[in-house]
Amino acid sequence: MVGLRTQENVKFTAFFRIVQKAADSMGKVFFPDCGEGNQFEDETIECEDLSGRLVDRKDAEEFEKVFASNEEIPEKWDDFGTFVSWESNGGQIRILFYESTLH
Repeated sequence: MVGLRTQENVKFTAFFRIVQKAADSMGKVFFPDCGEGNQFEDETIECEDLSGRLVDRKDAEEFEKVFASNEEIPEKWDDFGTFVSWESNGGQIRILFYESTLH
């Protein structure tokens, strides 16, 4: 799946699809660096706040090459730093993106 470096379990992948759908609605692709807490898991989904980079769709292929290499990510991508939080309202998951500073 675009945006993931490693194979993830089915429940996290279900959550990450929701994250990417929210990013896609803004013309972007999200690439996570790490989990940030606010964890929830049930029989079908595994949710967690995330930090990473929210990259314009037009730049996603270029960034994905750097991201997948597991090398240090160049500073030029620091401005794309983003936190993702999630909340559930009546069983519907809502994704919120917040700018972060990676400088």
